[in-house]
Amino acid sequence: MKYRLITLFFLALAFLQSCKKDIDTIQPVSISLQLEVDQTLFNYKIPFEKANVEIINKTNNEKYTAKANADGLVNFNSLSPGTYSLNVSLELDAEEVSSLSGQVTSQDLHLNYSADNLNFTTNYSSNIRLISSTPVGNWVFKQIYYAGSNTSKGAVTRDLFVEIYNNSDQVLYADSLVFTIVYGKTNNNTAEFLLPNLQFDWSKSLGMNVSNNANEDYVYAKAMFMIPSDGSGKKYPVQPGNSIIIAETAIDHTKPYTLNSDKVQEIEDPTLTVDLSKADFEVYLYPYEQKIQPGRTKFASDIDNPSVMDVETIFATGMRDMVLNPQGKDSYALFKASSAVDPNNFPKYPEPTTKTVTTETTRYPQIPTDILMDAVEISSVLEKDKTPRRLHISLDAGSAATLSGPYSSQSVVRRTKQTVNGRRILQDTNNSSKDFGVLTKADPSKTASSFID
Repeated sequence: MKYRLITLFFLALAFLQSCKKDIDTIQPVSISLQLEVDQTLFNYKIPFEKANVEIINKTNNEKYTAKANADGLVNFNSLSPGTYSLNVSLELDAEEVSSLSGQVTSQDLHLNYSADNLNFTTNYSSNIRLISSTPVGNWVFKQIYYAGSNTSKGAVTRDLFVEIYNNSDQVLYADSLVFTIVYGKTNNNTAEFLLPNLQFDWSKSLGMNVSNNANEDYVYAKAMFMIPSDGSGKKYPVQPGNSIIIAETAIDHTKPYTLNSDKVQEIEDPTLTVDLSKADFEVYLYPYEQKIQPGRTKFASDIDNPSVMDVETIFATGMRDMVLNPQGKDSYALFKASSAVDPNNFPKYPEPTTKTVTTETTRYPQIPTDILMDAVEISSVLEKDKTPRRLHISLDAGSAATLSGPYSSQSVVRRTKQTVNGRRILQDTNNSSKDFGVLTKADPSKTASSFID
């Protein structure tokens, strides 16, 4: 027995020494980033010390921030080796730009950069070229309620909506405005025909025939819903600082109602969901389904409220109602249809991983990014659960996410930049990580409670 105890003691000691040796070999790493811009675009020195630089450990979600020096050098020291995401934002107001450039401008300058799945296993250094971006249009997403509510006590995903805001000082008309769900790969699996970030490489799609960049210069639609028009282009005026709501189903979800199946949909806890009966527009997919599959029965929860105007479904795949992904695996965009921009005539392409195209193959409409008025990347709040970006960083260099995840009743809401004569001007830097905050409960009221500072 004594011999056995001595043997076990030395085995345990050897094991502990082995573990200590392994721990000793895991050395912290240092990261050095050199910020830069395209010198052909700027004839003045950028004050890089104003940049906000953030990296997030994808294993434990820990965030680290640092400031650049005047020359744009950023250092992170003593980091645990691992996989990280990176986000950089730098904002200069119009007065600063005018002073630095010597030319009067009314435009703020937004410089952004982001990257995901960066492996910092040894000391790392890299040059980071910031991308300048200017908001394209005066329509912006104010609120996106994609998370849904409790799966047993709430309305699950039946109560979703988006709120679109007139961020200008002029009356805008919502006629022919197209709300788009952007399509993309929603997992981190490896395969052929993918970009380095594991998103589809659309340039590899069968039949792709574009002279410019199929990934940076276009997005691909999972669904497109268009606000109708009477031909005048001025049927739906929206005043400055006002908004419109597009509901999945424009009914009061806090009360029981009858489904298309004649079953009564009960609601256990009305405080978890919202009343959408006063929405401006709703998505009713049944007429579109009859076009693509005549004779198909109505989807139970795709209820039509005859007192709320239906949007026109231009394209929709993989859904029988306007369900936004509650896990944060969708992205969204806005553009205006016109005589020159007909979404019915956009070219369509299959997923790049598709090897044979048949009549059953889904092909996704290709939308030029230069017509987009706003675009928002949505993601999981947990870095480890984030899936590949669907939007190029020139459209959105960050991402928005609800803090409590799916079925939390939370929505993401664009922050207020300033208030002028009672009109809120919402923040739009093309970096949703900075532009959006979270409402504890989605709010379609359009009142002060639906904004955040």
